[in-house]
Amino acid sequence: MISGEQRAISVFVKDVEDTYEHLVTRAKVALAQSKQREQIQLVPENPNATISFNVPEGPPPDDLQLEGEGTENLDIEEVRKALTMRWQVFNGFPVALQDALKDGTLEAVNKVLGELEVSDAEEIVSKLDLTGIMNFVEGGIRDETKEEENEENED
Repeated sequence: MISGEQRAISVFVKDVEDTYEHLVTRAKVALAQSKQREQIQLVPENPNATISFNVPEGPPPDDLQLEGEGTENLDIEEVRKALTMRWQVFNGFPVALQDALKDGTLEAVNKVLGELEVSDAEEIVSKLDLTGIMNFVEGGIRDETKEEENEENED
C-alpha cells in the first residue's frame, strides 16, 4: 500500500468499510437489547386453564347477607372486612390497571403489567392473588427467569 499498489489500497478500503458496517450493525443490536427490559406477564401453567378476574363493583353493602352452602359458619364481619379490603386494594391500583381488570381479558392486564417496573408488577400480582381478584388454578408466582436465561445461553 505504501508503494501505491492499487490492489492493496482496494483491499484496505474494503476492510475499513466492512469493519465500519460491522460496528454499525453491532451498535444497533446493542441499542435494541438495551431497550428490552424484564417484565411480568401472567400465563396459566396449564394451556387448558384460564386466568379470570373477579373485579369488585364497590364496597360491601351495609345490609350484607350471606347465602348459600358453606356460609353458615362464616363471620359476617370478617367477610365485610375482606370485601372492604378487596375494594380498597382495587381502588389503589392505577386507573389503567383498573380498566384492564374491568375489561376482563388477560391480554389487557398483561399489557398494563408489562409497562410497569418488575417490582411494582410483582406487588400488584401478589395483591390480585391475595384479595381474590385474580383466579387461577395454582396460587403463587413462578419465576421462569433462569429457564429463559438458560435457553438464551444455549443459542
